[in-house]
Amino acid sequence: MKTPLEMERKTRETGPVTWTESNGGHWLVSHADAVSEGLRDASNYSTEKFTKEDGEPGGGVMIPTVPFYRYLPNESDPPQWDVFRKSIAQHLSPASVQSLQPLLDSYVTEVIDHMIELGEADFVMQVGSPITALITLHLLGLPPTDWHFYAGPIHALFAAPETAGPGVAAIQVRLAQTIQDRKALPERGLVDDLIAQQADGKALTDDDIKDLVFDVMVGGFDTVAGLMAGAIQWLQDKPEIKQRLIEDQAFLRSANEEFLRYISPAVGLSRTATCDYTIADQEISAGDRIYFMYRSANWDPEEFESPEELDLERMPNPHVAFGSGIHRCVGSNLARAVFRTVIPEFLSRILDYEVVEFEQYRLTNNNAGFAKMIMRYTPGTKVHEEPLFDHI
Repeated sequence: MKTPLEMERKTRETGPVTWTESNGGHWLVSHADAVSEGLRDASNYSTEKFTKEDGEPGGGVMIPTVPFYRYLPNESDPPQWDVFRKSIAQHLSPASVQSLQPLLDSYVTEVIDHMIELGEADFVMQVGSPITALITLHLLGLPPTDWHFYAGPIHALFAAPETAGPGVAAIQVRLAQTIQDRKALPERGLVDDLIAQQADGKALTDDDIKDLVFDVMVGGFDTVAGLMAGAIQWLQDKPEIKQRLIEDQAFLRSANEEFLRYISPAVGLSRTATCDYTIADQEISAGDRIYFMYRSANWDPEEFESPEELDLERMPNPHVAFGSGIHRCVGSNLARAVFRTVIPEFLSRILDYEVVEFEQYRLTNNNAGFAKMIMRYTPGTKVHEEPLFDHI
């Protein structure tokens, strides 16, 4: 059986835009220039969900369509998109992310403290998942003590999707109740700011708020954890590179971009054509579904020299790991901050780790990541003998 990367290479070799009959039939856009062109084009596509003539859900950013909720702001079009995007963008601006740095530093130190004496740990569930969940919940204004409740089902969405339903449903119920509770007793966080905008007459329903919050979780938890896990796996037998990442901030920033390109945690997302048009000399009909392949674009030899090799000093590096256009990842600043905080501290404290077992996601057409990554290492020393937090 071919790997996803082998299938993507074959698709690129067939042409920039090709048709597949899978999942009801849709177009695959695989070349870097065509992917970038399509992602920047907001006039010929829609990401909205809709109900088809047979009563089944259609549209959205995933193939097949996920029927349960809207991934907002991604599954919206202007002018509604403007309201949704602006509602969360200020919380994820460079300045806002910078203000989170002291807390992020503390979380990273504490999480590593929890596993450093064990000698064996699952990087995904004992490092990547708690750090990304804790900082995201703080941003949202949700209790950090609940991070297991939220992170477990969202991880299962990609690692074991057949088991995720009950947990995701419980999250939806919890968020709906939280919105009502916060209307009565406001606190501080993105949830409360969204409710305040609703009270000011902005076009936000309770379901909009719930779906916006859930999508921040989906985007903030496992995608970043998967990026870090992939980097840690690759670095395990490269001591000189590990030391440079600890000592050289410029090299760390460059490496961050190359790991984003190479791993491409968001593998691709879909659109629906709103009119007849042409992309890369291929005619597309109104109503056709199109899958834009981010990772394939990032591995396109027409765009990147030796794309299947990791070059941590690659410049320029015009990857589309965060997408492009109006639906570019709104959380990119936070994702970079988490990576650049976790990687050097982990490498400086866990000196001799070896990955002994790993399992990648089974659901691979939307996200690349790991269900688990077991490593062994020489036990180290905690920074804080007494925990800083009681919820990790």
